[in-house]
Amino acid sequence: MVDQDNYWLRRRFSRRRVIGGAAAFGVGATALGLVGCGDDDDGGESPTTAPSGGTTAPGGASATAAPSETPKKGGTYTAALTGPFAGADPHNSVYGGAGVVPVVYNYLFRTYPSFAPERGIAYDLAESHKLQDDKVTYVFNLRTDVKLAPNGQNIPERALDSSDVLESWKRISDPKAGSNGYAFTSNWIDKIDAPDAKTFRIITKAPYAWTESQVGNNLIGAIVPKELLASADLKTKPVGGGPFKAVEIKEGAAATMERNPNYYKSGKPYLDKYIIRAFADQATWLTAFSSGQTDYYLATNPDEAKQLTNANKNLVYKHEKAIGFNSFWMNTKQAPWTDPRVRKAVNMATNRDEYIQIIGHGAGEPIGPLTYAFGKYALTKDELKTAQPFNAAEAKKLFEAAGVKEFTFSHPTSSNMADYVNIFVRQMQAAGVTAKPQPLDAGTWVAGYFATQLSASLSLNQAYQTPDNAVQWWNTGGITGNNKYDTGWTDPEVDALIKKAAGTMDENQRVQAYKDLQKMILQKDTGFFNFFGVYTELMHAPEIKNYPYATGALTTAYLADLWTSKS
Repeated sequence: MVDQDNYWLRRRFSRRRVIGGAAAFGVGATALGLVGCGDDDDGGESPTTAPSGGTTAPGGASATAAPSETPKKGGTYTAALTGPFAGADPHNSVYGGAGVVPVVYNYLFRTYPSFAPERGIAYDLAESHKLQDDKVTYVFNLRTDVKLAPNGQNIPERALDSSDVLESWKRISDPKAGSNGYAFTSNWIDKIDAPDAKTFRIITKAPYAWTESQVGNNLIGAIVPKELLASADLKTKPVGGGPFKAVEIKEGAAATMERNPNYYKSGKPYLDKYIIRAFADQATWLTAFSSGQTDYYLATNPDEAKQLTNANKNLVYKHEKAIGFNSFWMNTKQAPWTDPRVRKAVNMATNRDEYIQIIGHGAGEPIGPLTYAFGKYALTKDELKTAQPFNAAEAKKLFEAAGVKEFTFSHPTSSNMADYVNIFVRQMQAAGVTAKPQPLDAGTWVAGYFATQLSASLSLNQAYQTPDNAVQWWNTGGITGNNKYDTGWTDPEVDALIKKAAGTMDENQRVQAYKDLQKMILQKDTGFFNFFGVYTELMHAPEIKNYPYATGALTTAYLADLWTSKS
């Protein structure tokens, strides 16, 4: 769903991420260039300091253009992913579609992931906003010059206004839409309205720590013209006022977007075209990148990235933190997952360090319900070892007590999923059970995952911008709050602590609440667990300028500023 990662699709999130991202939510997303699905920098640079020889992009984002370089208009930036596009629904896209949505549509604003709050807000359709003294009313003041792109949908090239915002958020709040933002709207929003054409309001039921992060989430808050919301073409022919207009989304090939001539930022975007190419596997993508057919590549590990840079010293390479999650999902309404002993055994049989060493070549971190990239919100390595121990012998006893000798699990065939499958099968075999993989093409897999029709699944590289997004896996209703991707597991005690943590406005107290919540979750035998968090090994052709590194899912907010020196 998510964003669905890095990613939102990359062998890991570099291999498959929701682009948004990503984002935000990234169930089964494949690595998609440019979206970054929630990556942060690696701590080697100040968040507001550009790399060597670089400048600082709006909002403090790192960029690659030297101060003496003048942006060049024209040209094409070609990104990539492994996996399908799966449509471009503005509010529940996954895989490649989640890379199209954030550059075609507008948002009130974009916010950086919660682990980089110092980066602030990038305004878009809203030119300002304010939280009223009651601490629950958010007032958004809208621009009047955000004009829709030319389109073949017979939608006038008019300015967006508060009626479009209101109708979009009504859809986000509709459980039938299956939107990524439903958990937020159903749990926290009391009222939305549009007092006049330039004003939109969100009133929450109680103070909520993550309101701005949800509004600014790539995979939640797209503003869609009201005419398109009623169209049968909503999921396949996007129309918005963003920097690019969608020309064609061809499954299995590419999504092509061109400059929106009506874009409200004068002189932008610099690029004529933005293309996202879809590849069947990582090897094909690498070949395309090496031959100059794409400008972007997410290496599978630091060693591969170093090999590429050794072969071409001009390549731009960034090793960054990522908010990607690698996980195992179980449908607790189907045997053998109805038995908590089996769910516990799978978790206990999982050797997280082996994934990190084999898949990441040492680049990765064991994680619990929250990823290491959330900093102080995440459990420490010592806390994780105590709360989720690796013990194949004890896991074997649990499997035997439950009478389980084998089970099946699904997985998409995109990216380097086979590497994960091999490790998983071997680790389960060491605990005395035969794990039988059921490979599915990525489109079939994500459709089954969305509808909760699978029995169990490896679920790699989701991306969540806030702790509250990430812990929704253990909330009643599942990650989206509307029983999509839902394990069926529920616990009132966990539900209550999730709500308490998100409604705690004092940060120190909130951090402790999330620590307590994670420890509680790990004491339960739930239907979902994470095993390791990735790093991003991001690579670019040297001709690509002003790329906003270390901006994660907000990367798409700066595509209008990207340019290429290619002739």
